[in-house]
Amino acid sequence: MQNTPKPRILITNDDGVQSENICALASALSSLGSVFVFAPEREQSGVSHAFTVRHGLSVKKVSAVGGVEFYSMSGTPADCVKFALGHFALYGLSTEGAGPGAFDVCFSGVNVGENSGVSSLYSGTVAGAREAALWGVPGIALSLRGTGTELLQTAVDFAATVVKKELFRQIPAGVFWNVNFPKATAGSFKGFKACKMALGMFTDHYSHEGGLWQLDGDKLWDEQPKDSDDYLLNQGYATVVPHRIDQTDEKSLEKINAMIEDK
Repeated sequence: MQNTPKPRILITNDDGVQSENICALASALSSLGSVFVFAPEREQSGVSHAFTVRHGLSVKKVSAVGGVEFYSMSGTPADCVKFALGHFALYGLSTEGAGPGAFDVCFSGVNVGENSGVSSLYSGTVAGAREAALWGVPGIALSLRGTGTELLQTAVDFAATVVKKELFRQIPAGVFWNVNFPKATAGSFKGFKACKMALGMFTDHYSHEGGLWQLDGDKLWDEQPKDSDDYLLNQGYATVVPHRIDQTDEKSLEKINAMIEDK
């Protein structure tokens, strides 16, 4: 009987390579596959899918703990995944073909702060999973609502289950998962819900302090559709939203073609 090779697992985040959460995730997955961490050298929250094109990137191996190699990069989460999949998998840190081979799955997180609803559009964490999907690699973003770590272990256990049961192989091409965990204790956690993305905007406003404009605001959580991630997250559920790379609005194509033909 042939031994099934362990999956190659890529991990990134937007909180930085020194984040305790990314270390916890890497440690938990290290016995389930070959794990490599590529993460920003400093926090990159809110950078969305920005990447570096006019400046060079520095890549440094910062540690190797428990069989997990940690690499620090000067760029964004998208940069980290792009480099890991487009270069490192093939060549390692050289150009001589010494990389570990293609990755099977990419986890981004576990983020400090929620990335549900429209937050996913701004999120560097979600962009890490999206970049993986662009390369044909299943991507899964993991985020905790708030700054506490009450459900960190729950998030890590979820990632481990995805790897053990190879659930990532069920993610279609061009799709990635955005998973958020609520403010809750293990005892009050209600479980998981697959749902749609909420579209409710923040109550954004600016205050003027010390000559600078400071952004503040929150979401109207309970005013969102009851089958959406923002609403369910606020009710104590972990939410799993499948996002698509293709953002085409199919309903508008016929109308736009009619407009063009009328010119």
